[in-house]
Amino acid sequence: MTSTAAEEIGERRSGIVISPGNPFNDIVEEDVDGLYRALVRALSPLGLAYLNVVHGGDENLIQKFRREWPTALLLNRRGADIETRVKDLDDGLADVITVGAQTLANPDLVARVKVDAPLNEADPSTFYGGGERGYTDYRALDSALHEG
Repeated sequence: MTSTAAEEIGERRSGIVISPGNPFNDIVEEDVDGLYRALVRALSPLGLAYLNVVHGGDENLIQKFRREWPTALLLNRRGADIETRVKDLDDGLADVITVGAQTLANPDLVARVKVDAPLNEADPSTFYGGGERGYTDYRALDSALHEG
């Protein structure tokens, strides 16, 4: 017998991540708007806890998701600065912002944002490499402030 995570822990404790138009691994999607709007419409009545969207650049599509999704909408604008992401919260476009790579490069991200400190640049060549490089060797806020 197989079961889904939602069946095991409940729909209200489950969510889904989508990446409309993501070209990763040379993926080419046809009719991104139609495909993902149909997916979101099909998922909406299930009562999932959240929809996490990795923004592919289509502002109109994100606006449509906001109107159609009934629970929390998480938004990750790949490569966007913190100010742009916070504006999404302020404008009601997102309920939560996610910061993926910026968190990897800045394990002290919250402290940095609070004092408007510069952020470390993430090094994607170290992502998921199986070692500590890129995970434990980014400069901490204290050393960055004293050296800068």
